[in-house]
Amino acid sequence: MIHRRPVAVVLALVTLLVVGAGVAVAAPAPAGAPPAPAPGAAAPPPGEGGVEAAAEPQAPKPKEPTVYELLQQGGYIMYPIYLLSIVMVAFAIERAVSLRRRRILPPQFILNLHSLVAARPLDSEKILTYCQANPSPISRIFQAAVKRLKRPLPEIEKTIEDAGAREVRQLRRNCRVLSGVAYISPLLGLLGTVLGMIKCFSQVSSGEALGKAQLLAEGIYQALVTTAGGLTVAIPAAVLYLMFMAKIEKLVGEMDNLSIEFIESVVEEATE
Repeated sequence: MIHRRPVAVVLALVTLLVVGAGVAVAAPAPAGAPPAPAPGAAAPPPGEGGVEAAAEPQAPKPKEPTVYELLQQGGYIMYPIYLLSIVMVAFAIERAVSLRRRRILPPQFILNLHSLVAARPLDSEKILTYCQANPSPISRIFQAAVKRLKRPLPEIEKTIEDAGAREVRQLRRNCRVLSGVAYISPLLGLLGTVLGMIKCFSQVSSGEALGKAQLLAEGIYQALVTTAGGLTVAIPAAVLYLMFMAKIEKLVGEMDNLSIEFIESVVEEATE
């Protein structure tokens, strides 16, 4: 009996160690703790701790404003700019239609007029009737000249110059509208810029914008939008104005050449 007690104590201690080891193995790992590596497995690289980095939630991307929403930020100054843009489009279409070459210098009219002017003797009544039957800027110039055929040559030249000046004024008349749009639109944009900056400094002086950048951003937003709107209308209007004026100058040069040919024919007939 005396020799069995140490053996029993040893067996009891071994049993407690085995049970304790089993409980430790079966216990779940604490949250956030790295899992134990399997026997023989390679150790995780240093710095990572064997734990996958948690995916950080991404902030939602700000929604891009539409053109309509962007223009609304410009305030009431944008309404006259809208009106000027409509006027610009309307007069651009009108000028494009009215300044067609076949309307100012009809090819068939010029061809027939050359034949009438080259005929001898020069039949002024026939030329006048033909010009009246085919109204156009160039025909009105020749009508005025034919009516003065019995007058001295300087008077005929002065008549052609006056008639040509009247027709040029008519051709340039509606181009002034495009010039006005190109001049006024940036001024309206500048006015919107000034009003937006006044709004910003008014809020700063009253203390409303302290710590509130959004209130300042509204005024600056308005200033930038109105400036952009004014320039967006002014630049195409200026380009269209220059294009139409260049076209008018080209047409006027061709009308001058035809007038010179007519005067030379009159002089040639007078010297025969």
